Amino acid sequence: MPSEIRHDWSREELLALLGLPFPELLFRAAAVHREHFDPALGQVSTLLSVKTGGCPEDCGYCPQAQRYHTGVDATKLMDAGKVLEKAR
Repeated sequence: MPSEIRHDWSREELLALLGLPFPELLFRAAAVHREHFDPALGQVSTLLSVKTGGCPEDCGYCPQAQRYHTGVDATKLMDAGKVLEKAR
């Protein structure tokens, strides 16, 4: 039976968890994950670029900004309907 999800952690409990050796923390996280999900299944995710390059904003870190010359052709913003179709 899966353990109950808690939202009432005390500061001391959180600090105790963070103080655990990493392998122990990883082991505990895997155990909790197995309580809620089939460990034999994996999730497949894909990225969809709804606009590539040529962004007029310059966040200073994003390679999509116009100031970077990446050799990738800029594309217009995808139609919202197409994005929703791909998401489904």
